[in-house]
Amino acid sequence: MKKISFIYLPTLFFIYVTTEAVLKLFHSSLCASTGCLLADSLLRFDSIYLNFIGVFDAFIILIIGVLSFNKKVSEKLFFLVLVASLLFETIMLGYQFYASPEMCKFCMGVYTFLIVITLLSTRKYFLMVAPLAISIFTALSFLAIPKSAIFVKNSGNYLIQSPTCPHCKKVKHYLKEHNIKFTKLSIDDIEARNFATFLNFKTIPILIIKDNKSIKIINGDKDIIEFFNKKDKKIVKENSVVEESAVVGEESNSGIDLLANDKEDSGDEGCGFITLDKLESNCSK
Repeated sequence: MKKISFIYLPTLFFIYVTTEAVLKLFHSSLCASTGCLLADSLLRFDSIYLNFIGVFDAFIILIIGVLSFNKKVSEKLFFLVLVASLLFETIMLGYQFYASPEMCKFCMGVYTFLIVITLLSTRKYFLMVAPLAISIFTALSFLAIPKSAIFVKNSGNYLIQSPTCPHCKKVKHYLKEHNIKFTKLSIDDIEARNFATFLNFKTIPILIIKDNKSIKIINGDKDIIEFFNKKDKKIVKENSVVEESAVVGEESNSGIDLLANDKEDSGDEGCGFITLDKLESNCSK
């Protein structure tokens, strides 16, 4: 049993991660699922470098495992490296679990190898590391981690708002009164907050109008209501319901597009919200 956990399994583990790294160099992979591609997109760097780190880690585990089995180094060093690798992979896999709609099968294979090696090596160390792994998963569940999910998928009106913001209530009342369909997106969701921060908006409501591949973004209750009022006037004047939304990169008096934001923020058009780099004042109205 000791030879299996110190030599055979580490050898298979090394072959497993090395094979994936070699395949990645030739633009292939053991894992061809969507989850693997999504896992790669969560990294700040090319995933091949993480594969190289995995190969190095598996090699160290194998070498120390062989030396520990032959009594040339202390077994504690083997368990130290093994536990460190297991906790590292717990964080990586835990973040992926909460941030991605689909898991990477290769990463789950790596985690399985580490768990089995630790369990067969000694149950004492496994029982020590299990609570640590569970605590990491629990801690990650408390964080508002953005998910790789599509929120603005179909054509239509999407309103980033808060149920307590009076400016948002004003816009929602107007839209319902004029029978304008819209989908509510909460500013409390980290995805919506990141989107607003990315556009350097300081206040809500924010209206996103998607029409196939074109999109228009309007910030502030006055501009949103003015946009629909102008649209209604044009419909009455032309006796038509056709109104094309602005293409990204095209300037408008009533809206702000994705590529330009020259308009000064107006404190009386929306409620402030907490951004990632600055605490904005709450709505005072």
